[in-house]
Amino acid sequence: MRDDIRPEPMRNFDPHKIAHYEKENYVAYYQKRWLKLLRVSVGMVKEAFSLSWPQAIYGAYLVARAEIAFAPFPDNDLPLAESYMRRFYQFLNGVHGADIDIEEAARLDMRWRIAHRQLFAREDNGPLVDALTDWYAAVYKVEPERVRPAAALRALGMLYSDRWVNAGKPEHSPLLIQEEEALGKSYTALREAVNTSPVPSSA
Repeated sequence: MRDDIRPEPMRNFDPHKIAHYEKENYVAYYQKRWLKLLRVSVGMVKEAFSLSWPQAIYGAYLVARAEIAFAPFPDNDLPLAESYMRRFYQFLNGVHGADIDIEEAARLDMRWRIAHRQLFAREDNGPLVDALTDWYAAVYKVEPERVRPAAALRALGMLYSDRWVNAGKPEHSPLLIQEEEALGKSYTALREAVNTSPVPSSA
């Protein structure tokens, strides 16, 4: 399939804006500041998925509800979290006319979140990189090897976030700067990968 005929809206994003929002998202999440989480999620979802402000508010609501359901440990509600993510991917399909497999995308979304929790602050995070790679490949419909470098850099950003949590979540920390830089590189690599890789044939 030619690059000029595949859906483009979700591939046209600003890597550094998303990196900033994602870093702030993690800060709000680990501080359990749910109103801030919803606010920064709106910006992150808007930038990442090319949504209008009203669309982003609804999309961020779904993502935030999933994150809240996933947050309590060990008493989180994974089925509820996954159900909200299915609604989110169904919403994206409706907005952009995309054909994301909502069941697969939601399942893989939960898979990387679970891997992150299990490998919290560990440098040997291969399963997290694998999970992110598979999730990107499913959402953007590209070959996994194209998005693996972006997945590895995003896992590095998460590692800096984990170290920040373990350091006591100081308000001003170089770890937050390192996190945002790694995420910026990750999304730059992702944008390049999804705009230069052909969409796999469905045949």
